[in-house]
Amino acid sequence: MIRLKSLPAALRRLGKDRPSEPHSGRFTRPEIVFWWESRRFAYNFVVGIVGIASWFSILIFGSLAVKPGVDFEEPLGMIFGPFLWAFSANVCYTTGWLLDIAAYRADPRRKLFETGFFFSMFLTALPGFWALLAWIITLVTGKKMD
Repeated sequence: MIRLKSLPAALRRLGKDRPSEPHSGRFTRPEIVFWWESRRFAYNFVVGIVGIASWFSILIFGSLAVKPGVDFEEPLGMIFGPFLWAFSANVCYTTGWLLDIAAYRADPRRKLFETGFFFSMFLTALPGFWALLAWIITLVTGKKMD
């Protein structure tokens, strides 16, 4: 079972150097790219899990927040949106290491990685939180959205 208290610490460990990574004190630009790319799978996995949870929140809570026959979300957006979002998230991830090597300082910017990771999770979770909030508002006010 994942403890929510330990989640931020676990995500911060992704930004640390691993013993198996080649590290000679100063990183070359290709080593910085390798440093970032060796973390892409974990990034995609975690952001993907958050995205799936957000998608189901929109589907469930969004449907509960609107009147029958009204869509909380655009159906085509629910079908194609996740693919566009995943592509965009990876473009932003690549921009992180491009920025890192453009402003080269012989060391990966671990804070840039960490900040981008948390920001991506936040943006991915935001639509699901909006659907949950909309449903809570309908419970409090007794009125469903049109």
